[in-house]
Amino acid sequence: MIKIFKNLDIEIPENIGKNFLTAIMGGRLNRQMEEILDEKTGICIESMSPKLIFDKYEIERIAGDKVYFKSGNIFTGPNVSRVLENSETAIIFVQTLGSRIDELITEESKKGDTLSAIIMDAITTNLLECLGKASSKIIKAEGIIKESWGSTCSYSPGQFKWTIEEQKEIFSMISPEKIGVKLNTSFLMEPFKSSSGVYGFGPSELISKIKVACEICPRKDCIGRRTADS
Repeated sequence: MIKIFKNLDIEIPENIGKNFLTAIMGGRLNRQMEEILDEKTGICIESMSPKLIFDKYEIERIAGDKVYFKSGNIFTGPNVSRVLENSETAIIFVQTLGSRIDELITEESKKGDTLSAIIMDAITTNLLECLGKASSKIIKAEGIIKESWGSTCSYSPGQFKWTIEEQKEIFSMISPEKIGVKLNTSFLMEPFKSSSGVYGFGPSELISKIKVACEICPRKDCIGRRTADS
């Protein structure tokens, strides 16, 4: 059964956006950037409307690059099949910060304030990560149904060797339109500050031990690269 959560309570660090923005800007921020960051942080937080939708599916089998669900749905990709290896169930999800965030960033761009748009994009990218942590707790509480069970890391279309076109399969499984998220012709989600993915669940000793999706990506210099502790 599809579950929807609206206006999620998410933990937001005091330096939201700063580290990511610093990485984008080559390692340092000037005073103007710091001032804009301070000004726009509150605006972004007040404008977000965090929502989550998900549903649980039973996995029938995994063969090669394909994950077959008992519902008839199929995921295709060498890494998503690797992440879900030996999982018995999976929870498919989409989360979003809402459309107002996109509107604000677009307004700044139209005014010609490219710097403010970049800074707001950095802030909201981090806010989406914060939403992901809150969503993860909810999803894992739903998926870990036995004391002996555990959860895999999440994996998302567009990550290494799972094509963005797989978004279409995810959208057919959970109807993200119910929280205001749709796919455009390029298979990107709108609002843009949205993300999707899957978690696998099963016996802890059998399921994948990959702790974070970035472990199986070769892009070591990616500014968005995460570790299990980040």
